[in-house]
Amino acid sequence: MCRICGNFYENRFLDTLAKTYTKKETSFLTFNNRGTNFISELLKGNEFEIIDGCYEKFTDCLLDIEGAINYAKEKGYKDIILEGHSYGCNKVIYYYDKKKDESIKKIVLLAPCDIPQECIKYLSEEEYEIAKRESTKLVSEGKKNELIDFSVNANGKISAGTYYQDFLPHGENDFIRYVDGVNGKSEILNSIDIPVLVIFGDIDECVLTQDIETVKGYLNKNIKNCDIQIIEGADHSYTDKYEELGEIIKEKIKK
Repeated sequence: MCRICGNFYENRFLDTLAKTYTKKETSFLTFNNRGTNFISELLKGNEFEIIDGCYEKFTDCLLDIEGAINYAKEKGYKDIILEGHSYGCNKVIYYYDKKKDESIKKIVLLAPCDIPQECIKYLSEEEYEIAKRESTKLVSEGKKNELIDFSVNANGKISAGTYYQDFLPHGENDFIRYVDGVNGKSEILNSIDIPVLVIFGDIDECVLTQDIETVKGYLNKNIKNCDIQIIEGADHSYTDKYEELGEIIKEKIKK
């Protein structure tokens, strides 16, 4: 899965991962979720529903991931590694916490983010306060689908409901909280009872809303069986570091 409003087509490192996994005799299934791209329509019954990143409801990721896992099971796969990139990390963790599916044997987190702090980092103080105020007002008025300005998205818009529910602190997705420091506690992260491989770069502009040692300390504190791998010179999309990413996966993922 991909970043906010992203899709797997634009993440070039997935080509390398596909080759790496299959060489390890592990099938690789990548899929988009309803948060893909910005605004589009979905035929639901006899009516059209507006979906995608600008209108996404984070908790709906349970439906998307469950659909992909059920598809894999129908094809005969019994042991599953659940992997997410960026915002996808929050989604796979949330899914595992809610479902505790015994077929999931390992989780791979590629560049997991503290989502509200990432928004604070990339919005000006004025823009952040305006978005917070407008989204709160519109949601209270029952206008959650009205679009507000949100420069983090390439189209510069997001629905008031999505921003209010998912991008302000203490929403359903706010359980990776680097802002709380190395002693911060996350009940959801602590609930993970299977191995977790975490990979990010030392110049990742989205993960590193705090210094790298704080991020590492927080993850090690909260995830019981956590293996953190840092790629020197890698940004959020692992630009020009695809082979290094593939080598880590090759070494860490067993048949």
